[in-house]
Amino acid sequence: MAEVLLGVSGGIAAYKAIDVMRILQRRGHGVTVVMTRAATRFVGPATFAALSGRTVGVAMFGRDERPNYEHLDLARAADILAIVPASANTIARCAAGLGDGLLSAVHLAFDGPVLMAPAMNTRMYLHPATEHNLGVLRARGVHMVEPGSGLLADGEVGVGRLAEPVVIADAIDEVLRASGTLSGLRVLISAGGTREPLDPVRYLGNRSSGRMGWAVAEAARRRGAEVTVLAANVDLPRHPDIRYVDAPTAADLHAAALEHFPGCDLLVMAAAVADFRPTEMHPGKIDKSGRAGMELDLVATADILADLASRRTDGQVIVGFAAEHGPEGRERARAKRVRKGIDFIVHNDVSVPGIGFGSDENEITIIGPAGEQALARMSKDACAGRILDAAGALLGR
Repeated sequence: MAEVLLGVSGGIAAYKAIDVMRILQRRGHGVTVVMTRAATRFVGPATFAALSGRTVGVAMFGRDERPNYEHLDLARAADILAIVPASANTIARCAAGLGDGLLSAVHLAFDGPVLMAPAMNTRMYLHPATEHNLGVLRARGVHMVEPGSGLLADGEVGVGRLAEPVVIADAIDEVLRASGTLSGLRVLISAGGTREPLDPVRYLGNRSSGRMGWAVAEAARRRGAEVTVLAANVDLPRHPDIRYVDAPTAADLHAAALEHFPGCDLLVMAAAVADFRPTEMHPGKIDKSGRAGMELDLVATADILADLASRRTDGQVIVGFAAEHGPEGRERARAKRVRKGIDFIVHNDVSVPGIGFGSDENEITIIGPAGEQALARMSKDACAGRILDAAGALLGR
């Protein structure tokens, strides 16, 4: 389903955000929580962390008092920002465009749909300043889940009571359905690394885990696309709303790509495909006994990406990957994009520790027809969003 960024601001209704989160989780959404410091006085971050299984964001600064860029990563990875409850203070900050806390900074950095569920005392809700701020936010396109009337925490009766959690969750789902930037499009993604058999036991392979391709697939699904993944030996959880086709060897991947490519709008070739394969597979396990060494006779595999690019029809967008090693890799990636005739190529330097194969983070440069976009190290989920942003622009989305 979708990735929901749940902002919790200060107010007694903060405890109801737990119910909203649980409903969203039961519907298949991933939920990450960001809290204001005032909200932590009502519900502890540990509660949300335990129930979400994710780190809860609270502070703009780390323990060493250096600012981090969590607000940017959070904004990039989410499909919707839902502030529940939205206090008068948080509403005022968002309306004024302040970024003096993590939640308000996330609001400024987030470029997707925003939903707020106000909750406060009646007098605060009806105050002209609050009415003005709500009007400003509505004019910017923020979706409001109007508060109900009834007995408030302070004993008064009136408007300002947080809407019921299921009503808020329904509103979030409705906004998500209407905001899928890739809705109606078919996206084909390759992921993982091919394995070329030497014998029934051994193979020539590579270190690709498939995490980057998996992240692109999840991001495309969250944006409303119909997603098919050509999986080359990937041992990662599979989402029920994504179609997977196992393609363990380069030849298998080529055949599957030729079958599914004609019907796609966007192709993202994230798999690491072997450049060479043994000329033949030994029928039995090769015996080491009596051997001081051995020679392998290899033959080049098909250039799948170039072949697909030569077959493309009008409107199809193609993204390739170039996992290079060393400082000259970016120039090789530029040449690869031109040589293969594709729209974008995503370059990363796998010689840099902590990124690339098997890591949850990456540091990429998106090289396209209009220039290059070098991105700082970020999660692969965030990288996936930026890749789809670039491809979506060519698709008119």
